[in-house]
Amino acid sequence: MNRPAARNGYLTWPVRYSLFVIHCSLFISLTFSGFAQQAWPPVFEIKTDSGFFRLDTTHFQVLEDRAGTLTFEEVQRSTAFHFDSYYNPNRKSHVCWLRMRIKNALDHDLKLHLCDFNSSYFDLYASMPGGRWQYQRTGELIPQSQLPVHNSDVERFRFFFQLSPGQEITFYQRSENPFWRSPLTYLSPQLQTEENRIHSVYKSFRVDREWEQYFFEGIMIGILLLAVSYNLYIFFAIKDRVYLYFAICLFFFIFERNGFNLQLALFPEYPYLFKSISIFFFIIFYFFFIQSIRKFIPLASTLPRLNKAITFFLILTALANGVQFIMYRFPSLPPSDVLVTIEILIRVVYVLLAIGMLKMLRRGSLDARYALIATTPLFLFWLYTLSTHLLGLFFKITTPQWQWYNFGYIESACFAWLIIFFSGALLNRYNLARKRVAQQAIEKEQLEKEREIERNRIIASQNERLEQQVEERTAQLKTSLEELKATQNQLIHKEKLASLGELTAGIAHEIQNPLNFVNNFSEVSTELVTELEDEQQKPDRDVELEKELLGDLKQNLQKIALHGGRASQIVKNMLAHSRSSSGDRQATNLNALCDEYLRLAYHGLRAKDTSFNCPLVTDLDPQVGLVEMVPQEIGRVLLNLFNNAFYAVQAKQKTASESFRPEVKVQTKTTGRQVEIRVIDNGLGMTDAVKEKLFQPFFTTKPTGEGTGLGLSLSYDIIAKGHNGTLTVESQPGKGSEFIIVLPGGR
Repeated sequence: MNRPAARNGYLTWPVRYSLFVIHCSLFISLTFSGFAQQAWPPVFEIKTDSGFFRLDTTHFQVLEDRAGTLTFEEVQRSTAFHFDSYYNPNRKSHVCWLRMRIKNALDHDLKLHLCDFNSSYFDLYASMPGGRWQYQRTGELIPQSQLPVHNSDVERFRFFFQLSPGQEITFYQRSENPFWRSPLTYLSPQLQTEENRIHSVYKSFRVDREWEQYFFEGIMIGILLLAVSYNLYIFFAIKDRVYLYFAICLFFFIFERNGFNLQLALFPEYPYLFKSISIFFFIIFYFFFIQSIRKFIPLASTLPRLNKAITFFLILTALANGVQFIMYRFPSLPPSDVLVTIEILIRVVYVLLAIGMLKMLRRGSLDARYALIATTPLFLFWLYTLSTHLLGLFFKITTPQWQWYNFGYIESACFAWLIIFFSGALLNRYNLARKRVAQQAIEKEQLEKEREIERNRIIASQNERLEQQVEERTAQLKTSLEELKATQNQLIHKEKLASLGELTAGIAHEIQNPLNFVNNFSEVSTELVTELEDEQQKPDRDVELEKELLGDLKQNLQKIALHGGRASQIVKNMLAHSRSSSGDRQATNLNALCDEYLRLAYHGLRAKDTSFNCPLVTDLDPQVGLVEMVPQEIGRVLLNLFNNAFYAVQAKQKTASESFRPEVKVQTKTTGRQVEIRVIDNGLGMTDAVKEKLFQPFFTTKPTGEGTGLGLSLSYDIIAKGHNGTLTVESQPGKGSEFIIVLPGGR
């Protein structure tokens, strides 16, 4: 049986011990949990209709998110929320979470805006009925298309919500600054009624007439943009870089002074990019302003050492500005020291520049005086602000509030003085440059006139000299032309004689045959005459025998006359070939002409080389008949083509195998109203490169001394220019060539 847990209403000692341990554990856990997590801040109750509420530090708690990676669920479970003051210089986080509770204690609905004017990103989680959470996001670095809209108004620093009577709502607010901005050392959640919001906007624009400020700011931006355009125009007109530097300086001054409004107007979808690079707007403005002053004086050519010192400190200022961009990412870099360093470097650069202007002023530079007057008010103001800053930083001497309030107006006035006066100085510089350019133009024009007069004089004398040289040269050219014509005629005559020389052996062979007949028949006739005389001496003359002898003698004489005529015709043709033609066309038997010159060319070559034999093939169309031509010229062309054909087959025969049989063929035929002559050989052939130059004067493939290079050139001119025909060639290396002559007017 089990023992009873209690007897007579008392707990046994084991039970009592267990309960004691449990109570002690609960006490310890509750005690330490109270140290680990503070309780929620009290509810902020809205009991009046006043338009603006600022939550005191007892009604919200802060959680620093150093890494910026906490999710909303992690934040809800976090035990690190704590109360904190509005301003805490030891708060080094760029992301902070706030939690608060707000309740409407009025008897009517309340329309409110939760405001955050201290961060760049503003995220809000609001509790809704049913345990849901409503999430909204806004901030000045959010693209305009992603911002919440309330009553057609884009909200960048506020979230709208509505509370019914007695309703309580819990908020988790996430505030964030980018790495190039300062940590969230100041946090102050604020509430604003919608009515107060509308009233404040109305008051600022209609009562306080802030629209006038925007209006005049717009006018000033327009004036400055006109100044930028004007300086750029002058730069492109006279190529003086001081105007380019000042135009860039003014451009970035506009963006540095009106960055917020210009970003909203021109770059509404790129606020992060614009505001991140806006950190460099002032240093770019300052850099190009110093450059414009240095170019305006100028310092580089007159005070080079001082100019190098200014360049050195300008580079240091730019590097310090780059450090300013990343200084919040490195806790070891005190931001105040970096900012003071930049201010000191800016003043140092200007002090060096002021020294340069004073030195140039002592040298009598009027431009240095203008630059000094333009920059002195701003420089004195910057020295004063730096001194007040240093006194406050190191000696805790504060500047009265009214001075800080007026510093912005004073600085704007100094900038206006600088821009206006320096623009006037640049305008004066431009006017002087125009006058100088005009004077230079006048001097240049005068110099051009003098040069023109001198040039005309020189041209006149040169023309006279040239006319003399032209006359002399013309006389020389006439002489050269006459000599050239004589040389040309000699070359042509030489070519004719060369072709005549080619004919000599063939002509001798052709004349030899009829001469042999003449000699033979002359001898026979002599014998017949002797026999006839003997018969006449006899007393008993045989009349019949005398008649027979006389008949034979007559026949021999006729044959002598025939072969003598043939020899005479050959001589006439040779003479006709050797002398210049009259150019008159004659009806000529083309076939006979081709056959005659083919044989003459062949026999001429055989006279030089008796071992050479070549079949002569003729394919002469009897329908060709008589053709109007200059026979002497066409004969020369045919002779030249036949000589080339025989030369090609003879050259190939020397290198080819024994089975090679040379052949030269001439072919004629009619094609409509034209006559075609083809000279075909199976010789060496020619390449395309040779064919392109074939009809050029003095071009030859024969060894030196064996050809003038004029044969085919003259032949082409005879056919193309003298007879309105064509001379073409078809050839393949190693297979032979075919020359084609086409003449008009066959009949």
